Amino acid sequence: MSVSVLHNPTGYSLSPGSAHQILQLAERFNFHVVEDDTYGHIAPEHATRLSSLDGLKRTIYVNGFAKILAPNWRIGYIATPPELVDRLLDTKLLSTLTTPSILEKALALCIEQGQLRRHAERMRQRIATARSRSVQLALEAGCTFAAEPSGMFGWVDTGVDTDMLAQRMLDEGYLIAPGALFHATRRPCTLMRINFANTLDPQFWRVWKRVVAESQARG
Repeated sequence: MSVSVLHNPTGYSLSPGSAHQILQLAERFNFHVVEDDTYGHIAPEHATRLSSLDGLKRTIYVNGFAKILAPNWRIGYIATPPELVDRLLDTKLLSTLTTPSILEKALALCIEQGQLRRHAERMRQRIATARSRSVQLALEAGCTFAAEPSGMFGWVDTGVDTDMLAQRMLDEGYLIAPGALFHATRRPCTLMRINFANTLDPQFWRVWKRVVAESQARG
């Protein structure tokens, strides 16, 4: 599974060179790469995608609309090499059978009338504005970014154990995502994910800065 564009939590997007290397490995060792383009609707133009470079020879492209329209709109689609179509259709029918037709019709209307495109454009603009402000507040609070801020999420180095920090922030009424949540094996980590849309309140960063200082003082 690969998230080539706006990876969660880092916000990283695959470079053309790295994409080429991955496709070379897929060809050499005879495997397929499932490319999850969950955040493709809010991605920068001309972002690199494995499936575009590969022409669906060694890639399976997956996308949906839950992240851009509504969480309960569990409607998606797959583009796959022809030889895998029947196997994937069988799996779909055996697992979830079908999607409610009313949601499919609503989505079709959004696409046909251009509402999806216009909504995605508005979302990109709003996220860019929120990201700029959130990054400024994070830097002023003493954070550093472990990856270039992009998309919806920031991957922030706090300098302290974020499991402990998450508990202290929860006591203050704030819920944060410690870095350990994103590791295959949970271990102490100084990184945390922030959602740019939810970290625009200067009060959050004032509380965060105080909690971090208290944690550092305690050693």
